[in-house]
Amino acid sequence: MWCLVVQPSSVVLEIHVPAKAKGQELLEKACEQIGIRAEMDYFGLKQTTAKGEEFWLNLRNPIERQVLGVQPFRFLLRVKFWVPPHLVLQPTTRHIMYTQMRQELVDGKLETSEEDMECLSPFINEADSALNIEKEKAEYWALKEASTLEGFGEETYCFKNFKVGIGPNGVNIYQPERKGIPYSAIRSASNQRRLFQLVYLDEDHNDKTLEIKCDSNSSASSLYRAVTERHDFYSCDTVRGAVTSQYIRDLKGTIASIFNESTPLGKKYVFDLRLTCREVHDNARRALYTPVEGNSSQSQSKKPNDNETLKRLLRATTCAVCMDQQMDTVFFPCGHVVCCAVCAEKLETCPLCRAEVEVARKVYLPTRELAYEALHTL
Repeated sequence: MWCLVVQPSSVVLEIHVPAKAKGQELLEKACEQIGIRAEMDYFGLKQTTAKGEEFWLNLRNPIERQVLGVQPFRFLLRVKFWVPPHLVLQPTTRHIMYTQMRQELVDGKLETSEEDMECLSPFINEADSALNIEKEKAEYWALKEASTLEGFGEETYCFKNFKVGIGPNGVNIYQPERKGIPYSAIRSASNQRRLFQLVYLDEDHNDKTLEIKCDSNSSASSLYRAVTERHDFYSCDTVRGAVTSQYIRDLKGTIASIFNESTPLGKKYVFDLRLTCREVHDNARRALYTPVEGNSSQSQSKKPNDNETLKRLLRATTCAVCMDQQMDTVFFPCGHVVCCAVCAEKLETCPLCRAEVEVARKVYLPTRELAYEALHTL
C-alpha cells in the first residue's frame, strides 16, 4: 500500500507499508526518513475528506479501515501536541514545528496583533535568512515568542454557534462568549451522536455543563477525542488505562464477541494516545543521550563523531525534494538553496519560505565531494 506523507514544508514522502498496516507503522517510517524518530510522539497524520474536513488518523487502527479513495493515500504530517521549545531536543523536530507555526501565521490560523508581529518578525526574518547554528537559534526564539500567543498549539473546532479551541492548557470558548476552562477544572467529557457534553467546575466550584451540538457524529467524536487526549498528554503523569483500553466494534465484531469476548475481530480503538508529555520527553532523552558502553581512548572516540558529522553534512546538502541529488540551485529573490536543478524546474514557489521564484541559478558547492572523500578515509 503506497502512501504520500506531506510535511509542513510541502515536501512529499513516498512510503510503502503492508496492506494491513496500522497508522503507527506509517508514522514511524515517515519520521525515520526525516530523522525525528525519537520525538515522533509529538506528531500525527491528518487526512482531508471530500468536504474539506481534516481528521487525525488513529494510529492504533489499520489504515485501510479509516481512509477513503484509491491509492496512493495522501496524509499530512502535522504537530499534534505542541510543547514548549525548550523541551524539544532535536533541531529537526524544532524546524518542523517552526515551519508549521510560520505557515499557520500566513494562513491566519494563529491570530496575532500588530504588537505580536513586531516581536515575532525579527526572529522569523533571521530564521529565514540565517544559516546553521544561527538559524536554529532564530527558530527557537521564534517558537518561544509564538508560544506566548493565546491560540498557540490549539486545535480549533467551529460549529454553528460555537468556536472552541483545545490547547495545552485547557478548553477555550471563543463563541458565543469568551471563556477558558483549565484541564484541572474538567470533571468529565462525553459525546452521544452529535451532542458533546463537558462537565466542569466554575470559579465558585459549582458544577457546570457545556453542551455543543456538532455538525456531525464524527465531528462530535473528534472534539471528544481532542479533549480527552490532550488532557492526558499535558496534565497526567501516565496515560490512564481507561483511555488506552477504550474501543468499539463494528457489527460483525459485535456478533462475534457474543460467542468469544476476547476476539479482536472488528475492534477499533477510540484513542491513539500512548504517552504523556513527560514520558515522551524522558524517552527522547534516553534515546538521544544514552552513554556509550565501555572505555575508549580519545582517538578511538573521535572516529565515530567525525563519521557522524560528515554524514550530517551530506544530509544537509542533499536536495530536500527528491532526497537524492545534491543541492545546486539558488532561488531568487528569497536566496534559499534547498533543492537540485531537476526539482527546481518543477517548482514555482520556494519549498522553504513559499515565496514566488522569479529566477533560479545554479551554484557549485564543493562540500559534498570533500565530505565523501573524508568519509572514505576514516
